Amino acid sequence: MGKSPETRNSNIYRLGAFRQKACRAPKPQKVSKIIIVLVARLSLEGSSSLERETFRIIGMEGVDVKGAKLLVGIPDVGLVGVIATSHIVQSLKMKELGHIDSDEVPPIVVIHENEPKSPIRFYGDGGNLLVLTTEIVLPPTAIFTVSRGIARWAKSQGVDLVIGLTGLATPNRLEIEKPAVYGVATNPETRQILGKAGIKPFEEGLLVGTYATLLRECLRAEQANLTLLAEAHLQFPDPGASASIIETLNSLLNLNVDVGELLDKAEEIRVKARELMKRTQEQLRSLKKIQEQELPGIYV
Repeated sequence: MGKSPETRNSNIYRLGAFRQKACRAPKPQKVSKIIIVLVARLSLEGSSSLERETFRIIGMEGVDVKGAKLLVGIPDVGLVGVIATSHIVQSLKMKELGHIDSDEVPPIVVIHENEPKSPIRFYGDGGNLLVLTTEIVLPPTAIFTVSRGIARWAKSQGVDLVIGLTGLATPNRLEIEKPAVYGVATNPETRQILGKAGIKPFEEGLLVGTYATLLRECLRAEQANLTLLAEAHLQFPDPGASASIIETLNSLLNLNVDVGELLDKAEEIRVKARELMKRTQEQLRSLKKIQEQELPGIYV
């Protein structure tokens, strides 16, 4: 039975419409944009998730640190920062508040008076002074993660000033009775603090290692940072340099920490800290810490 012209025309129209739909391709620009946005979003979400996994601050959630000064003592030249922060915590009877946990920190627990403790701990005095200290040597892979985490956390919580305490390797340290203290500031405001406290600026040179990374990450996070460096032995624990740092902090922060006991126990401290100094030395060699004694010659 034959089809009428109307039916044939109708079928041809429907077939043409079907072919038109089948051949119609999605606009490539829109699809490309959607794909790019999705990839970017997934990358960002993956990055933040990774950071949360590798760096955690535990126990500080309910602690108000806005406007606080944060002292940081990590094994470095002469163990200056570790010795200084340990003495400050004991002298001011500061309480442990929280700790840092990271997948990149060695699986170590510190036992003190039969109590297990995290190796990287926060202490507070109930006021506006915080101390972050550790007895372990951070592996190179953890230095960046921990430094970046400290800087970003401090900025997000409104910490007023991060103060790194360390030593400046000085070849003629044996000839120096009272080590001088120098300062590196990250902005004009902290440079004014140096000037008012009479702290000599560290004008030219190199910083290598954990404190250099912490300073750099504070710059990136726009977190005020002041790094104090006392003339110190490179290869031996130096309680004398730590005492100079503490006296500088007494003036800078209006503290009242006596260094007499620290100096009296200097030899005992050197013996107790011998193994930690040995491990620190191994890390300093791997980080080429000797470069700090070399002045860059490109500045004019």
